[in-house]
Amino acid sequence: MSSHFPSLEQLKAGPTVELKVYEVKTGGWPHFLSRWRKIVKLRRAAGFKVEFAVADIPGKRFIWAVSRDDDFVNQNLDYLNSPDRIAANTISDYIASFEIPHVITIPVD
Repeated sequence: MSSHFPSLEQLKAGPTVELKVYEVKTGGWPHFLSRWRKIVKLRRAAGFKVEFAVADIPGKRFIWAVSRDDDFVNQNLDYLNSPDRIAANTISDYIASFEIPHVITIPVD
């Protein structure tokens, strides 16, 4: 059976995807989600795509991903240093810990 999927090297050349894994503090879900929704609006306004978001309530984990087709690193720095984003950083009040690796998208089909 021949594979029609791109190689990992080809996939690495694609869009940058930043995976965000947060541990939400106990009791923090309502406030966290309210602030996260504001962050989503800011991300989209800055040209980022929100790939997905999922919540593992019992495990206190919130996982989401953002991507960009162009220069992710520089555009992300501009976004993170923008006055609106700095003002919205109260989301960190509801996060116990986090991990933010850059990942590649693997086709399923």
